[in-house]
Amino acid sequence: MRCSIAPAKIILFGEHFVVKGKPGLGVAISRYAKVCVKEGSNKIYSTQLGVLEKGSKYRALFDEAIEHIEEFAGKSVCLDIYVDSPIPIASGLGSSAAVAVALVHATLGLLNVEFTKEDVRKIAHEAEKAVHYRPSGVDTTLATYGGLLYYRRGEFRLLDDLQLPTDLSLIIVNTGIKRSTGVIVRDVLGRYERIKRVAKHIYEAGREIVRTALKAIKRGDKKLLGELMLVNQGLLWSMGASSKQCDELIYKLLDLGALGAKITGAGRGGAVIGLASKGMAKFIINELIKSGYEAFIAEPEYNGVRHINHDQLLPL
Repeated sequence: MRCSIAPAKIILFGEHFVVKGKPGLGVAISRYAKVCVKEGSNKIYSTQLGVLEKGSKYRALFDEAIEHIEEFAGKSVCLDIYVDSPIPIASGLGSSAAVAVALVHATLGLLNVEFTKEDVRKIAHEAEKAVHYRPSGVDTTLATYGGLLYYRRGEFRLLDDLQLPTDLSLIIVNTGIKRSTGVIVRDVLGRYERIKRVAKHIYEAGREIVRTALKAIKRGDKKLLGELMLVNQGLLWSMGASSKQCDELIYKLLDLGALGAKITGAGRGGAVIGLASKGMAKFIINELIKSGYEAFIAEPEYNGVRHINHDQLLPL
């Protein structure tokens, strides 16, 4: 048996604005999809979803990945696959990408073929097409390499020399609200076209937020990072990407002591993220859980996908 883990991700700054060529900034986080594979009979079992039958909604990702793995390795495979992924599904955290990357990495390791992380990323990206129409590649890149990623149309740049301040924690809260990314993106673009002369300035402000955030990270300026998150949220709200539930949760995070908070990903549901000092993070999480929210503390993850022992216990 061979096992691998790959991290989830959040978008710190810039979602939606990237559609019009502005930059975004993402980071991998310490929430992992774990996948173990062994020779078997094409059975797939998920701790969270149970047995994944042929033709089922979540099976397509695995079948597509195996097809591309076989093409890469030059041999057919028949596997039993075990998945444990506590990354909330359809919440903007890159759950399917983390599973795909871990699956590809574990399977290539089991087949004992030579491969690079870039090979893993490419195969996982092809598998993601079975789940998402024209995936951007952000999720699979961060799941593969970890760390911080600067991206804009036609440019992906891993910021290997940059790390978030070590005395900060990321707070991830799942609203539990499912939404269609495609519908929200279309609605936001519709507003852009209707108020184009105004929207151009909003999107330009989004670009400046990413630039300023990079400088703040380099300086370790926690307060400024929190303020930038709030400004970014305000811009996203103005374009129709937020919702009453997300707004209320952001105010709650701030009331509890977060330095900043915003939606991450498409918005109108999914996950909301907060930034807090390590000293405050546990208190905030406890209060959110008391209020009935699904929430957890995450740290930036800088290693990306890797093999683990099948009996290795991890904070999944």
